[in-house]
Amino acid sequence: MRAHRHRILRAAASSNYQFCEVGLFYGTSEANAVAIFYNPTTGTEHCTPEQFAQIEKDKAQIVKDNGARDAWLNPTRYWTWDEFWVYEVGDVREFGTVKMAYMGVVPVSVMKAAVGAGHYHPGQISRNNKYLFKKGSTVYLLDMPDGKVLVMQSWTNFTNKGETAANLKDLGSQFKLLPPGWKFRTKVLDRDLTVQPPPPNHLAWVTQDEFNNTYQGCGFDAACNYVP
Repeated sequence: MRAHRHRILRAAASSNYQFCEVGLFYGTSEANAVAIFYNPTTGTEHCTPEQFAQIEKDKAQIVKDNGARDAWLNPTRYWTWDEFWVYEVGDVREFGTVKMAYMGVVPVSVMKAAVGAGHYHPGQISRNNKYLFKKGSTVYLLDMPDGKVLVMQSWTNFTNKGETAANLKDLGSQFKLLPPGWKFRTKVLDRDLTVQPPPPNHLAWVTQDEFNNTYQGCGFDAACNYVP
């Protein structure tokens, strides 16, 4: 399916950097299928809405060319962190006009629960990386009733057409499907926040809200240096 190697990639000052994502499904059945994720190499590649539209148009051919069962396409979105490290990357493939590198793998059933049809259902995705939100940065948070906190890692206006970096702070008044006891808030950090899935399995707790903005969890394990 893929060859990977370990190396460190670092992207700095990339808040609101534009990207998209392709997940290729492999396996002999729905029950054992896994999704292999590819992202543009942040810092050298973008993925504009026009480029993503071409990837959508080419989906059937992408599935065929890569010998996959199916593909999941994550529309153009924007990072919210300040710096990003990837400790395991792999083969580079071209989807449409965008070059993307292997970034992680997850069972399809888990991926669909975490970032697929369902929302607000954190699931574990394997990826060896680290996000840094610097002191003084504004972060966008979902508080769960049990004290866990989900930190927005990327946003998109693909679903919520009026969404912009400037009005993310107002999302709380727009949610209609937020589960009982959940709350949205913004926070200006008084110290650096790092989010890094812990070894040995590097499993990140990830979910999306009803507008397909993506969050990673703090308080599930030792991923975050503190719970904001």
